[in-house]
Amino acid sequence: MKKILNLLLFAFFVMCLFLFRPRQDVVFAAINETQYIRLFEKGMDFEIGIEDNNTFTGTYTILKDTVYLSYREQSIQAAVISGKSNKDFRRILPRKLYINKDASHIEASDGKAFSAKIFLDIRRKQYDAPTYSIHELKNQDASTTGI
Repeated sequence: MKKILNLLLFAFFVMCLFLFRPRQDVVFAAINETQYIRLFEKGMDFEIGIEDNNTFTGTYTILKDTVYLSYREQSIQAAVISGKSNKDFRRILPRKLYINKDASHIEASDGKAFSAKIFLDIRRKQYDAPTYSIHELKNQDASTTGI
């Protein structure tokens, strides 16, 4: 009986590990003492934490080094239940963040009070132009002209 109980307890523990694990598709993350942001690859989702552990979710778009955030109304409503009004959260939530890679820092560029230090940045650099050496360009020209 004790073996069966231990086996069931172990199975429950393993199942909980798979059900309650955090998302593994984080492509960008920044944090400071009171705020954080995580950008996820799947669904272009984000999670941002501001003031007293209030967490907000939504979707994002990246253009160059600027992140545009669109919040889900449900996450704002859930935070409203915790005490502040809807207008208070809309006033403090950033909509546009600038990523300063040189300083390893992200900050709100729309006048809101958000700034954090980047500790993970594995975004795809789709906007970067490919760099070619002169030798590669000559080979490319030769292959396209049929020489």
